Amino acid sequence: MLIGLTGGMATGKSKVGDWFAQRGWAVICSDRIVHELYEPGQPLPARIAECFGAGVLTTEGRVDRRRLGEKVFGDEEGLKRLNAMVHPEVQKVWRLRSREALGRGQSVMVVIPLLYEAGVEKEFEQVWVAACSAAEQKRRLLARGLDEKMISTRLAAQWGLQKKIDLASRVVWNDAGWDLTEKQLMLLR
Repeated sequence: MLIGLTGGMATGKSKVGDWFAQRGWAVICSDRIVHELYEPGQPLPARIAECFGAGVLTTEGRVDRRRLGEKVFGDEEGLKRLNAMVHPEVQKVWRLRSREALGRGQSVMVVIPLLYEAGVEKEFEQVWVAACSAAEQKRRLLARGLDEKMISTRLAAQWGLQKKIDLASRVVWNDAGWDLTEKQLMLLR
């Protein structure tokens, strides 16, 4: 089985993915891949610095996601340029890792926050959405240290959660406590 899992920021994608990983699924997280590709020695940091300035890199040469976010969120063209650099590289990695896991006989879940935005939904047997209420999402983002402006600019850069829900094969509601979420997941696996 090859599942794409998406959702908005702080809707519980990682927690859902971890639950499936604990049950033997190969869970491939595109955000973790981005972290790998932003490390010193990888080609992306130099390309990103060339486009957005050396100030988006740490002294070690790693992409500083917070500084980069300050540059691109709220700048539609800048965000498009960044996504055009990053998305194809991330997709290469998760496609390769998915093929390898499927070849080993594992079910695979690829966690991609911008799955629909990247236009890769047809690559999956099903697309699931991790969802929560807007109030819960905002509470979680504030707890992560984002301020109101950061939250609104980042959420504006993604499709609205309802649009993803409308297109999804399944929706995992994740704002009424983990016990209820887990009951839903047990029905899905």
